Amino acid sequence: MKSVYSAKIISRRQFLLGSGLLATATLAACAAPAPAPAPAQPAQPAAEEKPAEPAPAAEPTVAIGEYGTGGTPTVIWHGLGGADGATFAKMMEDYARQNETSVRSETYGWDVFFQKYPTAVAAGTPPDVGLFHVGETPQMQSIGVMMPLDDIFFNTGMIPKDDFNKVIMDALTIDGKIYAVPFDNHGWNGYVNTKILKDAGFDPNNLPKNGDEFIQWGLKITTDENGKHPDESGFDPDKVKVWAWHQSWNRFTYPSILGMYGVGVFDPESNKATLNSEKAVQALQYTYDLFYKHRIAPPPLPGLPGGGDFMKTNSLAFWWDGTWALNFFKDNPDIQQVTIAAPLNSFAPDGRIAQKIEGHILSIPTGVKPDAQERAVKLIKWLSDNGETWATSGQIPARLSVQKKESVQSIWSVRSAAENFEKYGKADTPHKAYTEILTAWEAAIGAAMSNVKPLKEALDEGNAAIQSILDRTA
Repeated sequence: MKSVYSAKIISRRQFLLGSGLLATATLAACAAPAPAPAPAQPAQPAAEEKPAEPAPAAEPTVAIGEYGTGGTPTVIWHGLGGADGATFAKMMEDYARQNETSVRSETYGWDVFFQKYPTAVAAGTPPDVGLFHVGETPQMQSIGVMMPLDDIFFNTGMIPKDDFNKVIMDALTIDGKIYAVPFDNHGWNGYVNTKILKDAGFDPNNLPKNGDEFIQWGLKITTDENGKHPDESGFDPDKVKVWAWHQSWNRFTYPSILGMYGVGVFDPESNKATLNSEKAVQALQYTYDLFYKHRIAPPPLPGLPGGGDFMKTNSLAFWWDGTWALNFFKDNPDIQQVTIAAPLNSFAPDGRIAQKIEGHILSIPTGVKPDAQERAVKLIKWLSDNGETWATSGQIPARLSVQKKESVQSIWSVRSAAENFEKYGKADTPHKAYTEILTAWEAAIGAAMSNVKPLKEALDEGNAAIQSILDRTA
């Protein structure tokens, strides 16, 4: 196959700046806080003996899967280390067998991936295929590590461009060029414990329609060990038996809530941060009140059990979680029997629903050799065509035609999420400093919701940090 990529030329300084920001922001979002620095010590006399050599840096942890035999293996790097990783490994095995070839699949923690991947591309030693997320695409493209794929897949008809969710394709299109092939749609969906609702006297087929109604439901659902509700005298918030709602992962929860109020963390048209806008403050004040005023959700403090922990014990009515939660329900069939998948319950006064939608994407790195590009194209085409298998992990196949297949529709959570994403899907606003912006708003909202800072103060500081990023990268 003839190579059709056109490399984007960037300076070494531009590359190091861009990839450094990506790695730093990803680490900041994923890693535990660094310990406080030790107090300064008085200067000590110089030792006569030679200082000890520093310990060598630890090698990045990587899980390597090798499938098939014969020929040069197709090399793919990704971060699918969760429950869906087992499904992906099965797909690699199937691909190698069906095509009588070999594959080397390297799985990194996402923080390591976003350090290693740009560096490898700059060094001229990229993998054949990179798998990461829609949200990181503008930043990765801006530092020149992705090649446009229009003339390989979409203009040739190899993969139909109109067979994907428009929200996702718009996010992958930069200056009129498409830089990746969507592999899946994943994101936030609602899981409702029907037993808890029935015990509280509610109809699971007639869920709350807006934020005010949800509070009324939450006050009757949330119950302490003595049967008291939050609006009753004697309620003990430290001994709650059943909660109405749980924050879950803020990275998906808060973009969904802001979307319900028709706002994001910044406006791309004006290039202005909007984290402390009137609508954003209303959305986040409503959520804050669920924790501390109405007491129908556990405050997001250190040591808080996850939503799945509460679900396992029939202690949570409305669980917002990812499409990948299918594996949780496979492991807990008794809970699945009393659970339905539904759109996220709206927190907005007018009942607007928004569900954050993301996606894993398949990319060919800039600078791949023609033979490596040929291997990459073959694997990407196969993965795109075989979304039925990927659906068994709970992720939604990116191809709309595959979503409609009976085998995919038969998976209860996948069917629900696919329908809801088409109706209510909201992607993060693309930006070349995406991970920096994400780190800034996560820190601000986290400080507010955990009561580290007053809500308005935290949002003002977060807004200023986001505006600084927008101004610097304009």
